[in-house]
Amino acid sequence: MLAGNNRGSQENLLSDYNRDPGVPNGYNSCLPNTWQFNTRCWDSAGPDKIENKTIFQRGSKWWVRTWSSSTMAKILKEIYAFRQTIIIIVLPLIASILPIVYRDGPSKGGFVVIVMAGYWMTESLPLAVTAILPVILFPMLGVQESDDVCRNYLKDTNFLFVGGLIMAIAIETWNLHRRIALRILLLVGSEPRWLMLGFMICTGFLSMWISNTATTAMMIPIAQAVLNEILKQRALARKKTFTNESFEICEDTEYIKSENHSQKISIPTEMDNTKEELADVVTTSVDDISLTADGVEAGNNEEEQSDEVKVDFTDLCPEDKALSKALLLCIPYAANVGGTATITGTGPNLVGQSVIDDLYGNDANVTFATWLAYCLPGMIILQILAWLWLQFLFIGFRGCGKECGECFRCRCNSGEESKAAQLVIKKQYDELGPITWAEGAVFGHFLLLVLLWLFREPSFIPGFGGWSVIFPEPEYITDATAAIFVSFLLYVFPSEVPNFLCCRRKDDDSPVGPRKALLDWKITQKKMAWNIVFLLGGGFALADGCEKSGLSAWMGEKFESLDSIPPWTLLLIITVIIALFTEFSSNVSTASIFAPILAQLAEALCINPLYLVIPSILACSLAFMLPVATPPNAIAFSYGQLSIPDMAKAGAMMNIIGILVVNLMMNTYGIVIYDARQFPEWAADENSTCLEGPTFSPITAGMYTTPSNGTCVC
Repeated sequence: MLAGNNRGSQENLLSDYNRDPGVPNGYNSCLPNTWQFNTRCWDSAGPDKIENKTIFQRGSKWWVRTWSSSTMAKILKEIYAFRQTIIIIVLPLIASILPIVYRDGPSKGGFVVIVMAGYWMTESLPLAVTAILPVILFPMLGVQESDDVCRNYLKDTNFLFVGGLIMAIAIETWNLHRRIALRILLLVGSEPRWLMLGFMICTGFLSMWISNTATTAMMIPIAQAVLNEILKQRALARKKTFTNESFEICEDTEYIKSENHSQKISIPTEMDNTKEELADVVTTSVDDISLTADGVEAGNNEEEQSDEVKVDFTDLCPEDKALSKALLLCIPYAANVGGTATITGTGPNLVGQSVIDDLYGNDANVTFATWLAYCLPGMIILQILAWLWLQFLFIGFRGCGKECGECFRCRCNSGEESKAAQLVIKKQYDELGPITWAEGAVFGHFLLLVLLWLFREPSFIPGFGGWSVIFPEPEYITDATAAIFVSFLLYVFPSEVPNFLCCRRKDDDSPVGPRKALLDWKITQKKMAWNIVFLLGGGFALADGCEKSGLSAWMGEKFESLDSIPPWTLLLIITVIIALFTEFSSNVSTASIFAPILAQLAEALCINPLYLVIPSILACSLAFMLPVATPPNAIAFSYGQLSIPDMAKAGAMMNIIGILVVNLMMNTYGIVIYDARQFPEWAADENSTCLEGPTFSPITAGMYTTPSNGTCVC
């Protein structure tokens, strides 16, 4: 007896299987009230399953349902399609076991951490939406009052970030960043390897002050236009010079095509909410911003005008493919690394500073100046190593040999390439025109902000208290004060020369009245990364909740057994774990989860908290392997010239290099800048025993120093 259903499976009465040949009805080898099926005995008390068959009861009869492989595939496909919804529902149910069973503070904090970390890693919800969960969960679980949780979303560090963003918006609005980038590219030269260095210098410097995503979105179209022109000149030279078999192979692949070039760049919408700089969703065209390969001045070369070419990136020769990959990868790498140099450069830096300030106050001396002094040398070293690694992997260091290999591998005849690339950059720079009043004003405000940050409390100048000492309460002033002050000026300072009384120019016949300011709120509201503000706030709230619930202290105590591991080894292990974790999770969320735990771990092991926290924060930015790791990676990948194996191969070594550099920084000059060789008094509470006797040195176990108070500490 057969029955069907809407899934396409077949159903048979189980009693039919007792009438197999050779098995008399009711006389099988099984016990009473059981069934024989596929030479096995089945208990009729409930359903069971074997292979693709399910036994179930319907009414008073038992049935066997046979599932086809196509049906199972369809079910799995539907489950996968609803995977995010399933995660949203199932993850809290599973995590709720902790507070239900243990009913203590750490278990409640662990529940929130598991739920938020799961949502952040899987991106089942937008990152900013997940970030507001502490406002719901901590009050409901009795960890914190709602008022205390909400304060984390507009802390001093948030306003520092907002002030930095407003400055960045002003720079982008008046195209100052574009002028700086093109000017640097004109200075470094146009040979491919030096162009790559120039792009990395521009991107790294700009990423120190503006969004990594915005920097990458601006630089990659410029790199693409320059690359187009280089490859076009190679194609023309190859067309004129080579007639051997190797060149014919290249022509057979239709490497040269006659059309005007236009490449569309579209960042997938699913990447909008992946990482810390999610505000800049780029959907643009190279042609739209006058950066096409056809941008060279007409009339420079009549022969070139008659040979309009288009580079087909799907059929590039190996040498040219390698050059394309190198130029595309160097920009997101430089953006990710450049953001580490300043506190406002990227979200994890702000999370780290906030956690340190909340736990230890201003005594920890983590300011804009000390962060820059510590991270800038490491950033430069890592940029140089990245440049060398990409050259080794894609371009090579070999000089020009006697013979030219397949597909124009020889670099001797690069004069036309360099000239064409230089013309593209020069034309784009000339189109900007002379420096305007607004550009100069924005640059002046930028310099003012940097100087205010550097000289608020310049610990690098002994005996100089900084400009904050002229105010009644210098300790009330923070880097956020300077950031918001300069941001306020941007809404007041005119974008043109004032036409007031003696300030009016002789040729100015405009109506009398105030000029438009450098910024207005409509532009700010449109470009401000509000979701990052919420994401940072959620990270701060999560870190604060972990501390208030006792989860951080509990985890620190559980890790006390690690005191037998030398601190430098422990730091290496931690940075490796975080660098791998951040490949799949938001950088900000990674920092929010690990920073407070590592601070408590350091206290438990009598290690300076800065020794573990700051390198771990920098490790959050070492995301080079996957397109989903950071928005800059996604932008580069979206051009279609990179494969995931390309990114993984290049990024794996970059991760190793980055981890080694981060560890080297703290174990060399970092111990001088942050006095990381000894456990500080500002990190000890009334129950701490770290100041009562010797502990491990961060560098070598068993090496001790004695502070001024005579207490023996590591």
